[in-house]
Amino acid sequence: MKKTKLGQDLISGLNEAIAYKRGEKTLRSKDVEIPDAPPVWSNRDIARLRIEKLHVSQSIFASYIGVSPAALQAWEQGIKHPSGAARRLLQLLDNAPLAIIPMLFQIQGTRKKGRI
Repeated sequence: MKKTKLGQDLISGLNEAIAYKRGEKTLRSKDVEIPDAPPVWSNRDIARLRIEKLHVSQSIFASYIGVSPAALQAWEQGIKHPSGAARRLLQLLDNAPLAIIPMLFQIQGTRKKGRI
């Protein structure tokens, strides 16, 4: 029977698991802090962030967070709700807009002009 790399890796992993169970091997571990889930954003909260804190149009704000203007409009109307990743980005923008917005341009590498 031909020995495959996958088969050899499985055998090796099982042997390591047996050695760990016998106390012959220790595993690496690292303690990390895990943040709470991002907060739920109401349609009013999203509109407040965009209008009162960031002072931008829906299309500009949608560009900031990487969604379509139609998706943002649906959020602000309460028809749809942002995903967990979008909620986290909204949280970051709410807490530190002057730190987050410049980073968006560093990641993209290009700038487009838009009207507020």
